[in-house]
Amino acid sequence: MHSYVFALAGEGDAAEVLALYRSLIGTPGCTWDLDYPDGETVLRDIAEGSLYLLRQGDRIVSAAAAGQSDELAALDWRAKNPCDLARIGVLADCQRRGVGTRMLRSVVEAVRARGFDGIRILVARDNARALALYDKNGFCRGRAVRMFDLDF
Repeated sequence: MHSYVFALAGEGDAAEVLALYRSLIGTPGCTWDLDYPDGETVLRDIAEGSLYLLRQGDRIVSAAAAGQSDELAALDWRAKNPCDLARIGVLADCQRRGVGTRMLRSVVEAVRARGFDGIRILVARDNARALALYDKNGFCRGRAVRMFDLDF
């Protein structure tokens, strides 16, 4: 059994989180590139107290940002006080081992404790693995939208 530790990220974690994000560029369904997410995004998420990590030993195996944002506010949402979940990633060698589900469930508990009553997220329409993760964990699909030159 693998032992994981869930925690907020600190500034000292920024380089490793960015390396994790960059390692996923080009994988099926991933819309990220060298411009996004970048180091500034990671540092902003840390400063806002919204970047969560899942560690296995001294290695970060998953990262996700979840917090207050107005970026998706124009879309229809059921929750009155939702947070935005973004930039969730799992190291390639840890995928298909339940790490994404463990991370997602931990984030849900953390944002609920912070007073959020829902989570909104954009998932690329062709990101089959991410869609399967959210479906498996009880997320509801909304309508299709086009934002940031991508179909979600």
